[in-house]
Amino acid sequence: MREKKQHIVLKKVLFIGIVTLLFIPMLQQNFRFFEVKPLSGDFKQLEKPSFTKADWWNGKFQEEYQAYVNQKMGFQPLFVRTYNQLHFSLFNNPRASGVIIGKENYLFEEQYINSYFGKDFIGTHQIEEKIRKLNKIKDTLAQKEINLLLVLAPGKGSFYPEFIPDSYQFTERTTTNYEVYRSEILKTDLHFIDFNQYFIENKNTSAYPLMAKTGIHWSKYAELLVADSIINYVNTLNVEFLAPKLLIGEVKTSTKMWDTDGDIEKAMNLLFRIRNHEMAYPAYQFSEKSAATSPRVLTIADSFYWGLFNIGVSRDAFDDGQFWYYSQQIYPDSFEAPKNVEDINIIEEVEKNDVVMILATEGNLYKFAFGFIDQLYEAYFPTNN
Repeated sequence: MREKKQHIVLKKVLFIGIVTLLFIPMLQQNFRFFEVKPLSGDFKQLEKPSFTKADWWNGKFQEEYQAYVNQKMGFQPLFVRTYNQLHFSLFNNPRASGVIIGKENYLFEEQYINSYFGKDFIGTHQIEEKIRKLNKIKDTLAQKEINLLLVLAPGKGSFYPEFIPDSYQFTERTTTNYEVYRSEILKTDLHFIDFNQYFIENKNTSAYPLMAKTGIHWSKYAELLVADSIINYVNTLNVEFLAPKLLIGEVKTSTKMWDTDGDIEKAMNLLFRIRNHEMAYPAYQFSEKSAATSPRVLTIADSFYWGLFNIGVSRDAFDDGQFWYYSQQIYPDSFEAPKNVEDINIIEEVEKNDVVMILATEGNLYKFAFGFIDQLYEAYFPTNN
């Protein structure tokens, strides 16, 4: 009899426990008892859908309401991270768009593997035409005492080919956009910095890693080397004023990734961090300006410039020069209100600068320079296309 009572009590406890577990997400949703780390990435916050008879009968209301409830559910980020971790640990599945898990858990974005193998090659003729236009733009700007500078950023596929997954081992490497762009640029007198080649040449001799295992951009350490190199190069150009120097100080190291050193991993939204090698994080500051002002530099670039922008290169070294992100949004103006390149007079804005710098990573050379070259060329030579 006593065992029967204990059995009944146990069933009640289990029942109450299960019901409590079922209600915990609802309680968390409404009262937020616990702080839960939000998911990384660009997620649109859904609004509660309005009920209409038409949406009810065609199923739209139910679908939108279900999505709304799922997003608002308590512990939703924790459930997503658990789900993603299981897929990563058990099936080697990244559960993030465009992400490829390489050997030893080196993370890639697929576009960089494609660019390494030449899968996105746009053809020699198209690249020659881009360089031809750039040369004419360079000559036109030179007449106005404005310099044009091209900067090629590295691609992770070319930097870490040994960690590309075996599933690509039968892919034949063909002509790449990088190879042809480099060849064509070197035939000209365009001002040019090739960090893709520099990174590969210094990969095994650099004091600290130049690219991170779980990131897609140059490392935070390499970012400072790049910023210093670009500033020094700009100071060699025929400009009236000199930019202040970037002073690199004490170096701290960590196996916990800072900022973009772990940007791919962050997008995967895992429960546990991927084991990483030690990365370097130097202190830095800009020297005092040696003149009343610095050369004003307009930068047209992809996401590889964000790190340089955030440490103050455009603001402190380049006289508050603008950053045209993918030649679309204009920063820092767009932090206050959207300001787009398509809405400005491109010649007027370009000619406010001492230097125009175009920067792109290897993985984006198939769309170099994001429409800027064609747009400026058409503005200068409207009947000579």
